Amino acid sequence: MTPKKNTTEDVLAQYRGNLAEAERKAGREVDYRAGLVPLAVGLFAVLMSYFLPHSGQVFGYDVLFYTPRAEQFDTTKPEQIYTWLALLGGVLLVVGTIVSRSWIVAWFNWAFAGVGWWYGVFAIWMCQTRPVTSVGEGPAYGLIIGEIGMTLIFLTMSVTLFRKNPLQRALAKARREEAHRDAESQMAQQRLRTGLVERTSTDELVDDRRARARERRRRREESGA
Repeated sequence: MTPKKNTTEDVLAQYRGNLAEAERKAGREVDYRAGLVPLAVGLFAVLMSYFLPHSGQVFGYDVLFYTPRAEQFDTTKPEQIYTWLALLGGVLLVVGTIVSRSWIVAWFNWAFAGVGWWYGVFAIWMCQTRPVTSVGEGPAYGLIIGEIGMTLIFLTMSVTLFRKNPLQRALAKARREEAHRDAESQMAQQRLRTGLVERTSTDELVDDRRARARERRRRREESGA
């Protein structure tokens, strides 16, 4: 326990000058280490979905670029929108988040992944509800795998962004301890200046006025007798 505490103190020593500002700066960097594995799995799943069947004979890249094959098998607009959102929120912005560690890029990643996930659900529904006259088919396993990858990315980014990273938590704790120490120091200085002693007992606060009044009456009666 002691070595770990010493290590934490050593890490926080460089931020002692302004803990609040250090906490704000720490919040601008994304600590994705805990979610690196699900992010990588999600990215790989989305990327592979473009080379797998999207619906029938139509592959993911056909939908992305709306090739003649995609047009031939009645690919819908939500399916095409999903493939572009998946490319942005499931591949490009994931790489950007990992490389830059910027919270702005991470928020864009989270937003595009969330919207892309909903469009993925919509695309699956559109594939399942094609008109009977349509030559298109239902959702293939490539679309399902891509949607699973988008789910992993969206959930991982949600946890990463809405939970403080370890450095933020350590800085917040140190800031609270420092504020507590400052408050105690101010109270000590005030006691030194005023000469007032802080009450540590409640004995002096007991209201014994009635008892003293009874004692005075008893003494008067005794002296009168």
